[in-house]
Amino acid sequence: MTMKRNTQKHNIESAFVLVLFAVFAVTIVAVLALGANSYKSMVERDNNAYNKRIITSYVSAQIRNNDTIDAIAIGGFQSPESEDGVQTLHLYEKIEGMRYDMRIYYYKGMVYEMFASTEAVMKPEDGVPIMDAKGLRFTKDRNMIHIWSKDENGRENRATVGLRCESEVSS
Repeated sequence: MTMKRNTQKHNIESAFVLVLFAVFAVTIVAVLALGANSYKSMVERDNNAYNKRIITSYVSAQIRNNDTIDAIAIGGFQSPESEDGVQTLHLYEKIEGMRYDMRIYYYKGMVYEMFASTEAVMKPEDGVPIMDAKGLRFTKDRNMIHIWSKDENGRENRATVGLRCESEVSS
């Protein structure tokens, strides 16, 4: 009879340890699943915020890099004075005596960049597509350039860059 009690006691202890281990394992799996879902939603949120701001951040950085006297203009694609239907940010730079124009513009669902001599005759499709978008516009107010963008998912973002130089910004 003593042997039977020890066996029953041992079986109950084993069952209790097994149930306790199972509860612990299920708890760990549940915590990991909740953590993975939280991590996934945070990454998604961060990616959405990044994609929403990337266009205006890129353009703002380019403007700040070229913030010198008479180096920034807003207007048509061919020149700031022309209205040819493709609103363009012109960033001018002089290299070895030649004047170059970096153009940033929106054309057919993409934001483009083009770097060429101011004397070169180019077409909007000659630029390098740098990112998908649904829109990009520029306006100026004294020495402030306002940037409006719409990413490929339709989310709008705005930024304003204050020019530190004493140049006239064309528009």
